[in-house]
Amino acid sequence: MYNDRIKVANKIISYDALFEIFSKMYEKLTYYQKIYYNEEIQNRVLEYKYQKWNFKDNGSHLKFEVDFYDDTSITFDNYNNFIGIFNSRLEDIKRIYVRFKLSYTIKDEIHNNEWYTQYINMTIKEEKMDIEISLNSGDKKIDDIYELIKNKILTAPEKYDMVIKKKTSISNIVGLSIGLIPGLIISTLLLLFVPNIRNIFAQSYVLYPICVLFLSFIIGGTISSSKLDGLYKNIVPEKKYAGYDSNKGSSIYKDDIDKYVETSEILIGKNSNNLKCRDEIMEYYEKYKKNIPYELGVLLLLSIIVIFLGNL
Repeated sequence: MYNDRIKVANKIISYDALFEIFSKMYEKLTYYQKIYYNEEIQNRVLEYKYQKWNFKDNGSHLKFEVDFYDDTSITFDNYNNFIGIFNSRLEDIKRIYVRFKLSYTIKDEIHNNEWYTQYINMTIKEEKMDIEISLNSGDKKIDDIYELIKNKILTAPEKYDMVIKKKTSISNIVGLSIGLIPGLIISTLLLLFVPNIRNIFAQSYVLYPICVLFLSFIIGGTISSSKLDGLYKNIVPEKKYAGYDSNKGSSIYKDDIDKYVETSEILIGKNSNNLKCRDEIMEYYEKYKKNIPYELGVLLLLSIIVIFLGNL
């Protein structure tokens, strides 16, 4: 007999990973229950001393207790009923308690009896997943489920990933790309139609690109915030108190990274769409990052034109 406890930290555990684990448990239970059913029919007509059991069931089960955000709970003994709820109400689920147990007897021809109880218990919440496992080294009936769980955890994406680590850079790049074209248009219109502005630009050539970039960050920052803030809302670290700024007269808060990496992101409940949000953020980033070289090329060209006009 050996036991293990697994605490999942800094991982994103997807719906697909959970579904595969649950399905494996159900397949395992169903497989051995069928063996028990067939052996029970064969042994029914035999005296006890002549009976042989490869799997005599002593209460094996797979149970799911689900807590919802509406303060209701349902306990499922029927796997198909649970999966129906898991598929249709994933966003409503606050917690899932999984209890998988194989309890059985093995009896051979010389009347040796071996009793076994092996189990895997899982407590699944939005921010963590704790797993308690008890296996028997003499009979490895559920070792493959144990290995599957470890593999799913090991290969799961990290929670503290590029989307979080480079949030400021991603926001700035998206904002700059969005704002450069409006910034160029506004600055160029000011140059063409406002004589005083044209004179100022002519006196200092760097003012034109500075004006463009300044407007670009203001305009782009506003627009990008409307695009990205909603996507980041549910995946960023919480803030923690980091001191007091006497110059500004206000408290300082920063991301609590230590707490962030101690927990995980289980894609149930309010986390159901988190992976989709991360993918959308990266799509925005890759899309707008490609535009910046071309936009900066236009800025350079117009800046040269401004220099030329200033020398006229």
